[in-house]
Amino acid sequence: MKVRELLRLLFWPLIGLCFLVGAQAFFAHYTEGMSKLLDYINGILDIREERTVGTWFETLLFALTGISFFLVSRHPALSKLGKSLLVLTALGFCFLSADEMLSLHEFMGYQLEEATGIVKDTRLAHHGYSWVLLYGPAALAVFGILLGSYRRMTKPSPKKTANTCFLLAWVAAGLVVLCEVMDSWSILERVDLSIVPCIEESLELVFIMLFYSANLLIAEESEL
Repeated sequence: MKVRELLRLLFWPLIGLCFLVGAQAFFAHYTEGMSKLLDYINGILDIREERTVGTWFETLLFALTGISFFLVSRHPALSKLGKSLLVLTALGFCFLSADEMLSLHEFMGYQLEEATGIVKDTRLAHHGYSWVLLYGPAALAVFGILLGSYRRMTKPSPKKTANTCFLLAWVAAGLVVLCEVMDSWSILERVDLSIVPCIEESLELVFIMLFYSANLLIAEESEL
C-alpha cells in the first residue's frame, strides 16, 4: 500500500474522530460539576487538558500530517529549495506532535516570561500564554515561504480544492491564535469566556485536517 493510499484510507475515520473529540470538549464544558464520575471520564478524554486521550489523538494527527508534507515534498513541480522547505515543514509538524504531547509551547512561554518579565505582577503570570509571541511570527513566516510552493503544485490542476484547503488551514490557524489571545484577555479582565478553549481546540483539529486534506489531494492528483 502506498503512503497516499494509507492517508486516504485514514481520512474519513480521522474526520469522524475529530468531530467526536471536538464535541466531547463542549460536552465536558457544559456538564462540568454535574457528576464526579462524569468529570472523571471527561478528564481522561478532554482535549483541553494535558496528557489525555484527546491530546494523544491530536499528537497522532500532527504526525500523520507531517507525513503528508513529506509526501508532497516529492512533487515534480518543486525546485530543490521548495522540496527542502516542505521537508522542513514536515519536521515542524513532527515537532508540533511532540509539543502537543509534552506541552513544550507552554514551557517555552514560561521561559520567555521569566526572561523578559512581560507578564510579571499580572494575572497572566505562570499561565504560559506568551508562546503566541513565539509561534505567531513563525507561522506567518512559514505561510509566506510555502505559499509559492503550493501555487506551483496546484497550478496544473483545473480544480483549486487543494489550494483552498491550504489557505483555509491558515485562516483556522489564525483563529486559534485569536482564541488564545481572547482567553488571556478574559483572565486579565476577569471575564468568563470558558467556552473559548473548546472553540480553540476544535479549530486546531480543523486546521490540521485542512493541511492533511490539501496534501492528500495534491498527492492523489500527481500520483505521488
